[in-house]
Amino acid sequence: MNALSFPTFATAIPLALDADAADRVATAWRFSLREVAEHVAAISQHRKTIADRDEMLTPTVRLHSPKYVGYCRQQIARRLPLYLAAVRRVSEAEQTMTLHGIAFAKSSDAWA
Repeated sequence: MNALSFPTFATAIPLALDADAADRVATAWRFSLREVAEHVAAISQHRKTIADRDEMLTPTVRLHSPKYVGYCRQQIARRLPLYLAAVRRVSEAEQTMTLHGIAFAKSSDAWA
């Protein structure tokens, strides 16, 4: 980077957010974390269903129908991009909060 243009970029980043903006970033972070958790739970359940596709309730009745196993495969394919987008939003919010000195829990141990 050209040393002469550095002050221009350095002053383009606000050093502090007002209270409303900080609250919006923190709220977006919390909602995105919740969304990530929901996607992980759903994807895990669908993966378990797919793994149990050959399990039998009785000698002639399957635990999960082939149609439902196919539906679970479709749901995983649909949810994966949504999960990745939510993870990206979490990362972006954490970057913003770190940049502006907003405290947030870096692990679930710090949530209590």
